[in-house]
Amino acid sequence: MDRLIGDHGVNDTAVMEAMVDEYRAPVYRLALSILRDPADAQDVAQDTFIQAAAGLHHYQVGTNFKAWLLRIVINNCHMIRRKRAARHALQQAWETLIHLGSNQLSTEALVVQDETRDELWTLVDNLKEEHRLVVILRLTHELTVSEISQVLGINEKTVYTRLYDAFAQLRALIKTRPEFAHLRDEVQL
Repeated sequence: MDRLIGDHGVNDTAVMEAMVDEYRAPVYRLALSILRDPADAQDVAQDTFIQAAAGLHHYQVGTNFKAWLLRIVINNCHMIRRKRAARHALQQAWETLIHLGSNQLSTEALVVQDETRDELWTLVDNLKEEHRLVVILRLTHELTVSEISQVLGINEKTVYTRLYDAFAQLRALIKTRPEFAHLRDEVQL
């Protein structure tokens, strides 16, 4: 992306097309993960690319373009959430926390797995925003700690601390809340 910006300038159509082609999926997935509404996620994705195109002159060539773009996505999602005052929800599975008996699950096992995933995300929804975001970015979008640091504009040690705190809070919720007792054996945090 840096090469295109340097070669063509910030107002070139080729730069805009390359940006949308390369980052459409991660921008949309992140917005959908945060908002859990396909229409809102699509709106955020469109707004993000419009804002990125308009503000491309603010991007510092040589820095992480994806992190810069995902920061715009997060800001737009915060704006949507404030406007509609909706609870934050997640869409994708937290597969790394669920022990699967086999790769070929029965229909009943798939239903249980979906219910478990929904219960886990309900627990994640109870976390503070700062903890919820690092969990989303790490587990749902598989970003590295370094990438999360860049996206959120915080140092890596803070990312590690927030992840540690988030998992500690989730473990405590599973231990102390009777309605989640059945998750103790299915989930390792």
